[in-house]
Amino acid sequence: MISPFLTQRTKSKFVFAGPSRTAEILFKYISPEQVPIQYGGLSVDFCDCNPEFSMDDPATAITVRPATKQTVEIQVNEKCTIVWELRVVGWEVTYSAEYVPNAEGAYTVVIQKPKKMAPTDEPVVANSFKIGELGKIVLAIDNPTSKRKKFVYRFKVKPFCN
Repeated sequence: MISPFLTQRTKSKFVFAGPSRTAEILFKYISPEQVPIQYGGLSVDFCDCNPEFSMDDPATAITVRPATKQTVEIQVNEKCTIVWELRVVGWEVTYSAEYVPNAEGAYTVVIQKPKKMAPTDEPVVANSFKIGELGKIVLAIDNPTSKRKKFVYRFKVKPFCN
């Protein structure tokens, strides 16, 4: 309970959120790459967990509605290695990733077969893929639950030498 001795102005500065909405509320005030992973973000406090990313690498947060599938397409316009990391707050979704080349008649490459992710799995999934021809990476989150989920991801393109 907030003290009755606080002014209304001071009381208006407090924001309360239950466990299911913590990440959503935090992302209104703090970018996902700066929110620690235990609160739904991607910040790992400068540990060696994923040296590919730092707090300076921007992340995008998307709401995945109940009983829907959300896809993110990352266009690749050069030969490179693309690295990404993602998380879904609370998981309980199916995650998959594939590479779709632009060339007509080329085959789609499955990078990650659809995998059911539970809340007890790793909070952040990291992956990379070496690209030799132009195309796109498609990340897919299938949310079969009746609750909205927060999907946070970021990626980086790393050129490679032939």
